[in-house]
Amino acid sequence: MTIRLVLYGAGALAREIVDTLKRLNAHETAIELQASIVDPGIDAPETFRGKPVVRDIRTFAGDDSLRFVVALGEPGPRARAVAHLRTEIGAEFGTIIDPGVLIGASSRIGVGTVILGQSTITADARLGEHVLVNPGCTVAHDNVLEDFATLSPGVHLAGHVQVGEGAFLGTGACVIPKIRIDAHALVGAGAVVIRNVAPGQTVFGNPARPLPTRPLRHA
Repeated sequence: MTIRLVLYGAGALAREIVDTLKRLNAHETAIELQASIVDPGIDAPETFRGKPVVRDIRTFAGDDSLRFVVALGEPGPRARAVAHLRTEIGAEFGTIIDPGVLIGASSRIGVGTVILGQSTITADARLGEHVLVNPGCTVAHDNVLEDFATLSPGVHLAGHVQVGEGAFLGTGACVIPKIRIDAHALVGAGAVVIRNVAPGQTVFGNPARPLPTRPLRHA
């Protein structure tokens, strides 16, 4: 059975996903791109990878055979797009996992999640819905990535790490075991996280430290 897929987005991540579809089809997982969705007012061509670009998601209302994947790299816009698709047309979501990804049999992956090539998910990991794992990441044993968490390329998580909803880890970040990165936190590129990160906090550096706040200036 062929999966009929619609992407929300037509940028770099969408291009990576289309390339992944080609590899999946070569491994006998039949997925056919139908169209891409772009928000009104966004500058985009009329077609993307030979398929139409649509600006009104109601075009797809009532077609229960479609599966949607949100191809937006930032957690906030991805969450808003998912909510929009659910509210407007009751969308059903698909999951994209590159055939080059290694996933332990005891790990679980939520719907809508995208895992790109050469990443590794080991034992008893739990990935929520609409998580994005970019190429070359390591998600070690007993990790939990909550909904809309994002790992940039080359992120490495040791065992028993928890990444909260909508948290974003920059390229090459590393996290030692048993660390909690709370919801909507931001970890800078190349950071080495050795302490818990509070909700909404931004950390960077080696070892990772909170972004300093500027002192108030008095008139």
